[in-house]
Amino acid sequence: MAPVTTARREQRGLTLTEVAVVMILGSLITAGLVSFYMSSQGLWLDGSTQAITQREASLVASAIRDSVRRSHTAVASPSPDPLHMQLALFKGDEKTPYYYFFWSPADSLIHAGSSVGGPDSGPIGSSRATRLQFDAKNGGVRTDLRLLTATGKRVDMGAFAVFKN
Repeated sequence: MAPVTTARREQRGLTLTEVAVVMILGSLITAGLVSFYMSSQGLWLDGSTQAITQREASLVASAIRDSVRRSHTAVASPSPDPLHMQLALFKGDEKTPYYYFFWSPADSLIHAGSSVGGPDSGPIGSSRATRLQFDAKNGGVRTDLRLLTATGKRVDMGAFAVFKN
């Protein structure tokens, strides 16, 4: 009996089908990683802009609170509409306010200073305000504030400060 021999072929390299399957799988994995990264980046951006705006709202509230505590009386008036008001603070029996908080329609920012629109009255923060309301009675000032983040989300804050002088 003669031994049966088979021709052995050398198998080197990859077929075109194998390369295509590996490329498709690699592309799917890369697309998944990129979409996960982009989603994470968007969430981080939203969170950080909201945190910055919340800090600015706290800064505005504390500036108003500190100024009200140094004051004797306050007068709140709509300027230019009921959603955006102006707060005038008075010391003792003076007839002229010594300090103001107001919303500027030119830049939609909250400003503070010794005059409305004067050279010494600049913005408190860089977040646009869509509401700035005051209620000055009962021995204090209630503040309602709504700021917008850089991505357009709302940040609401309320505060109450009493007169100490």
